[in-house]
Amino acid sequence: METLSPKTPENKSWIWKKAFTLALCGTLAFWSVSCGHKTEKDVMEQQKKVETLSFQISHYINARKWFVEKYNTLLKYPKTEANKAQIYESLSQLYDIIAEYDEKIADLAEDKLDAEVDLNDYIAEAGSRVLPGNPIDPNKWDFLLAIQ
Repeated sequence: METLSPKTPENKSWIWKKAFTLALCGTLAFWSVSCGHKTEKDVMEQQKKVETLSFQISHYINARKWFVEKYNTLLKYPKTEANKAQIYESLSQLYDIIAEYDEKIADLAEDKLDAEVDLNDYIAEAGSRVLPGNPIDPNKWDFLLAIQ
């Protein structure tokens, strides 16, 4: 029994050291990934996101114009007792679609503004990583030429 007692604390201490080391390595790995500097690749991916949102906004705006045109045409259509209910029902459906598109366009516009702010932050952060004593890349800002 006496020979086992000195070994037990040493084994527990080894386990705690190993657990602490693993936890520290995991924290450092997560920190380097989550808090790492933005690169040119990050800037390009964010630019793609902005372009995708711009495309979606233009698509919804063009589709909304078509529905508004149909709504306005139907609004001017002569109403009789026979077709009045159908016209008002169609107007109601078109109005609901237009309102839905308005909401979707507003949401996408907000997302695009957020993405543009992120893009500007990414550009600023990508350009701020110059360490003294290292060679300076002459093509450092070339990735911005592809954005414009």
